Amino acid sequence: MTERPIRRKDAAEVQRAFPITGVVDGWFFRQTEVSAGAYLVEGTDLWGRKVSRLGGNPDELLSLCAADATHINDQAKRAL
Repeated sequence: MTERPIRRKDAAEVQRAFPITGVVDGWFFRQTEVSAGAYLVEGTDLWGRKVSRLGGNPDELLSLCAADATHINDQAKRAL
């Protein structure tokens, strides 16, 4: 099996699906109420890495996803 290179996604296209920006550099987020009082917060970067959290407080979930995304960014920087 041959590996396919990971291609960077178009920022405008990603932002249409994940409209919350400016939380973590290079990341895009969205909040969805999946049931009454239950929220799914998801984030992605232009390379397809993803984070998500499910719970009752969308602001807290966004903060947790932001911390996860920051951790991923830090790991990627150390790997270079």
